[in-house]
Amino acid sequence: MAIRIRRALWVALASLLTTEMLGAAEPASPGPLPLDLAFSKKTVRRWERPVVSRNGSLLAYEIYSPPTRSPTSELAEGIRFTPGGTPEAAVGLRVFVVETKGGEARPACPEKGNCWRPSPSPDGSKVAFYSDAGGMPQLWVYDVAKGQPRRLSEAPIKAKHWPGDEAEWSADEREVFVPIRPPDQADFSTPASGPPANPPPGAPLLKPTVTVRQTSGEPASTGGGPSTPEAMMAHFLRENNAALAAIDIATGKMRMVVPADATPLPSCLRLSPDSKRLSYLSVFKMKGETASETYYDLAVVPVSGGKPVVLASDLQVPDNEYFEDTYRWIPGTSRIAYRKDKKLWLADAAAPGKPPRQLGSSLGDLEEAPLLLTADGKAILVGQEAPGEKTYYSVPPKALALVPLDGTAPKTFSSVGVPIRADRDMLWQLEAGSFAIVQNDETTGDRSILKIDARSGAVAALWKGRGRFDAAGAASGGGIVARYESLDTPPDFYRFDSHFASKQQLTHVEPRLDGIAVGPIEIFSSPVPGFDGRLQAVQSAIFLPPGKKAGDRRPMVVYFYAGSRMSNTAQEYGGGAPNSIPVQVFTTRGYAVLLVDVPLSPQGKGGNPIQDMGDAILAQVYHAADHGYADIERVAIMGQSYGGYSTAAMITQSNLFRAAIALDGLYDLAGEYARMGPGGSTFNFVWSESGQGRMGTHPWADLRRYLANSPYYQADKIHTPFLLIHGKKDDTCPVEGAEKMFNALKRLNRTAELAVYDGEGHVPGDWSLVNAVDATQRMLGWVEKYMAPAAKPRPATAGGPGAVE
Repeated sequence: MAIRIRRALWVALASLLTTEMLGAAEPASPGPLPLDLAFSKKTVRRWERPVVSRNGSLLAYEIYSPPTRSPTSELAEGIRFTPGGTPEAAVGLRVFVVETKGGEARPACPEKGNCWRPSPSPDGSKVAFYSDAGGMPQLWVYDVAKGQPRRLSEAPIKAKHWPGDEAEWSADEREVFVPIRPPDQADFSTPASGPPANPPPGAPLLKPTVTVRQTSGEPASTGGGPSTPEAMMAHFLRENNAALAAIDIATGKMRMVVPADATPLPSCLRLSPDSKRLSYLSVFKMKGETASETYYDLAVVPVSGGKPVVLASDLQVPDNEYFEDTYRWIPGTSRIAYRKDKKLWLADAAAPGKPPRQLGSSLGDLEEAPLLLTADGKAILVGQEAPGEKTYYSVPPKALALVPLDGTAPKTFSSVGVPIRADRDMLWQLEAGSFAIVQNDETTGDRSILKIDARSGAVAALWKGRGRFDAAGAASGGGIVARYESLDTPPDFYRFDSHFASKQQLTHVEPRLDGIAVGPIEIFSSPVPGFDGRLQAVQSAIFLPPGKKAGDRRPMVVYFYAGSRMSNTAQEYGGGAPNSIPVQVFTTRGYAVLLVDVPLSPQGKGGNPIQDMGDAILAQVYHAADHGYADIERVAIMGQSYGGYSTAAMITQSNLFRAAIALDGLYDLAGEYARMGPGGSTFNFVWSESGQGRMGTHPWADLRRYLANSPYYQADKIHTPFLLIHGKKDDTCPVEGAEKMFNALKRLNRTAELAVYDGEGHVPGDWSLVNAVDATQRMLGWVEKYMAPAAKPRPATAGGPGAVE
């Protein structure tokens, strides 16, 4: 996980049944998860957007294969785009298609290059996608019947890091609407020039290569509102600004609809259901140097072109889905429903001067999701915001509500969960008058798929178990296609019947995982003190080695990321990789792994995060030991990014842990506050005061809070052997912070080791294979060494350091 703030702002400021025809792979033999497989396995990532064609016949999806690279290649972390303009997040992706009734999955891509953002035509006969096979992102189309891809246009696509920039098909399937890279933006394929040569004697002197920055020296303005900082505006333009164009499917000819310099500046487009109007979200904007929120405007324009009209301004960018869950076109009308200021509004694109109408005002504040239409287009499902302070980054709504678009009273439902979608905009409905949700049981870790009667509110269980279910779309003939995984089932796509009584596997992405043994999982709940003194229940998930059970008292590694419900990854295959290192690396070598939930005080206020996390974590560790899962004398703790900070913080509070590992953490909140980011950005102002840092103000107003919550200034309290692993090119948490932390421990004569990896960035799980494997071997060696007094090491194997008994 990365350092958290409002997600859109953070990303900007951080400036990342068949064998799928992937080749015959020998199944791995039972035993420890090989470290090279841990970091090279193919997968379907849950944050991508698989799509089912509107007629339900075809699934188009992406498979991610970690790219092979050296630490110094152009794919080194921190590079937002390749030289050709491909987003770093798209490198390693390939598009595949499979019929929803089953059959052979086929690659849709050209032979070479990355391919991403599939968009099937409504009838499922073609799939539009982006590929850089020609050296830059361009629009390609795959003909399903012929089994052939072709490049449709030479125009450069303005590809983004997040879903929402995919091609949109016109209703008659004659045109595809796409974002185009503006001609005046830097060509990603042009390398930066080196320093100029010295001029010949007598020639005019070159201009100095100096960058000058100045403060305003004036008090903050009291009127008009602050604007987006210059460095951030330049970043937002580079990452998001696009011209919006239509490309003819038959000829490849492009026509411009909205130029890149239109007002407001265009970014991500969407077509009205009748294809008569194009809507778009503008480039992000901010409201001052220390604001943690980002905003955009919603504009509409005829598909024939013309002057855009702003339908709604200053819509807050959601934390989780930047572009996809802000607004919805209402089928059969020119109206748009959107969320602004935590309220639901309805506006008419055909009458932009008419004031919008608020819907469901009795519901109070709304969560950013869901925002899904019923199949008849007469109501929209939303979530009521839960009351009280948010102590986790993600909090479920208090209740769900169906809001009629005719203005009548909404209907609320106490059963809360994630609604199952038929597509991006619509609810999947088993039958008219009902909808389905995926609900998580906070006490047992079980998940249920529930059918809710929209009239009576009656609830019927369709399925119950442990697993992660992410709907891709409704299948023809009934049923739903979804990405599914569970503790012992790697992620793949399945077709579920309408009542979830049976499922059909459609893909088999990574056969090498077939022979990996997965141990059991237990879920338990513990009372912990909250930031305000009240007790609250938190959930823990403990993953045991294969064949082990409660009472075996295994050596244990604690995974955590303060402020998160990390136990939610209990639904993922093998426990997932919540700090970028797969849980199975440890469990298949004899260790138990405890994933803990750690609530913190709300962001934006002065808090005491070190005290909060200590109260929460220790209670869960002792609970695991008391119930025989863990040997309390052999417990280690580790985390990445803010989790690395939290790991260091924990060992200033307790000497319980025999070993600690911090991956790319930060350690000095006061010292990091004013560090200047790329382009002169002031990211840490926001992060510290109103974001994840939870300091509430700047150091000159509350220095004591900064020092008390900085592990660097508490280094004399550390007695736990401490391994610090860091990427030298980490721009998020620069390596200098880890070097300071290590030197503090060195001066204090404490046991510590610092391993810095050249050419690597912020997330060890995304490093080059050689360095990811080496860093993981180093972690295994560290916990084995310092949890060895009661351990009996096995001889080392090719799979990594020896497992423990």
